[in-house]
Amino acid sequence: MDIGVMAQILSSLATFVVAAGILYQGREARKARNDEDRPQIIVDADYTGRFTTNIVVRNIGHGMAKNITFEFSAPIETTSGEDITELPYFKHGINFMAPHTDIASVWDSYQNVVKNLKDKGLTEGITITSKYEDRQGESYETEWTINPLLLEGSGYSEYKGYEDEVQALEDQARALQKIAQNIREAVDQRQEDGRESAEVTRQQNATG
Repeated sequence: MDIGVMAQILSSLATFVVAAGILYQGREARKARNDEDRPQIIVDADYTGRFTTNIVVRNIGHGMAKNITFEFSAPIETTSGEDITELPYFKHGINFMAPHTDIASVWDSYQNVVKNLKDKGLTEGITITSKYEDRQGESYETEWTINPLLLEGSGYSEYKGYEDEVQALEDQARALQKIAQNIREAVDQRQEDGRESAEVTRQQNATG
């Protein structure tokens, strides 16, 4: 093969390789930007409440999410029978969530949550599938499992139980304070009524 022709072929091949590299880098850069701006919707159990375990919908991504819907492997119920999954935003979906925002609702006390899950045989927890779209309409799906039973043995249950006992004692103390206040007010009122009655009697005797 002629050297000039070979050089031309090699030059064309080099140009093609460079162009392909630039195209690949451009695609990767766009993908990185899209990943950075994409939403990510999860449904999580929040244990930071002082006396309650909460169910929280979170957008942990960097982009807005729209047309959000949820599917549950089992109902999330309280010991009183209230079904959290029947809340309007779980049942009918959420139109929009900004990045790094959340929506919380009270589930139950931690002890009640654990008891209810065990009674219903949900020892593997409850899986929630979130389906949603980004600003451009691209669809995503995130599956997330919540299982408060995993905290058993960590000391958390005993800690929450202690907090519940403290709360009960505080409630009792407030109730006793209220009763004592009502008694004081009743005594003060009776004394005031007695003074008024005595004054009326004195005036009647003075004029009589």
